[in-house]
Amino acid sequence: MRHLNPTLYEVIYDWFHQLPMDYEAKKEGNTHNNLKNSQEAIIACLVEQFPRSYREAYEVYRDLFSQIDIFSVYDELEEMNMLAFGTGSGGDVFGLIHACESFFRGKRINIFTVEGNKDALRSQINLFRQHVQLNLVENDINLIPIPVVIEPGFVKLMTELKKRCFKAYGVQKFDLIQSFKWMNEQSIRGRLRFYDLYTWINDWLLPDRLAVILEDASPVSNHKCDQQVSMRAINDFVFFCKHQWRKNQLVALTPTPCIARKLNGNKAMQCRGCSGCYDEMEAYIKLADQKSYSWQSNCVFVMKLATGELGQRLAANLQDESVGYQTATHIGEHPNRFCTLDAKVSANQQANAFIINQRL
Repeated sequence: MRHLNPTLYEVIYDWFHQLPMDYEAKKEGNTHNNLKNSQEAIIACLVEQFPRSYREAYEVYRDLFSQIDIFSVYDELEEMNMLAFGTGSGGDVFGLIHACESFFRGKRINIFTVEGNKDALRSQINLFRQHVQLNLVENDINLIPIPVVIEPGFVKLMTELKKRCFKAYGVQKFDLIQSFKWMNEQSIRGRLRFYDLYTWINDWLLPDRLAVILEDASPVSNHKCDQQVSMRAINDFVFFCKHQWRKNQLVALTPTPCIARKLNGNKAMQCRGCSGCYDEMEAYIKLADQKSYSWQSNCVFVMKLATGELGQRLAANLQDESVGYQTATHIGEHPNRFCTLDAKVSANQQANAFIINQRL
């Protein structure tokens, strides 16, 4: 992130020096229970999590908006309404803003940021007003806080959206929906399935639009939920497609071979023994226990989805059985892994299973 937005990074790191000397920033800034974070823990998250999430979000949307079919759809819009779930310290939101500034001109962009920790949400808004909004030059971007704890059934969320979004801004459905590092949060884990999230996104995302789900997925994580997240997400998407086929408009674009194999039931054996799929993203950062900046990697699972004809066109471009898609990358502990859409086909070319806009 420091390469992308050095000014904002320096502001965040200045806050870090305000913490007590004996504060365990490394521990408190890497929990799966951000909903209950104190103000000190929120600052720790800004150092430990925010820079990574910023870079990851920027890279995800740079890939998507670089794809001409996607860019053309969004560039025709004068106004965009985007919804972000469980935004925590806000790195994913600010990475999205950076990407929008890089690709679009003269747009009015409303980003509705949903977070149950009011202190974290307040921190987001303060950062935006003091260090981001004044520097925006290409678009009119508004960051609208939605202070609510999302629960199964989405009842409280819908109540807040009706008041703060649908009525106040005239929004009917959204142009983009994202969920970054939220489904493994302690407050929701085991109570809300990926199936439920797909169902909600399917109902509230406009045709020919995008949704992104990103979760930490390190194969060496101390949290079992991180190691299993890719299988949970993919299996639930297959279940969703089978049970909601009459009204489903979602097309999953990544991870390319994993989605294709799981949707084709007679090839499920190809995935037997798979320990999960994940991509590795790097960010130039300095964490709480480090003395200098360096490029550091983080393993994430990224599901990029599209609706309508846009989704169908993008998916058709990915159905090349001669490509070996890289479904696992982790320097050191685990070897790289490549998979084809059909295990019986040898790969003549290689590509990243989580990236759409790449030349083969």
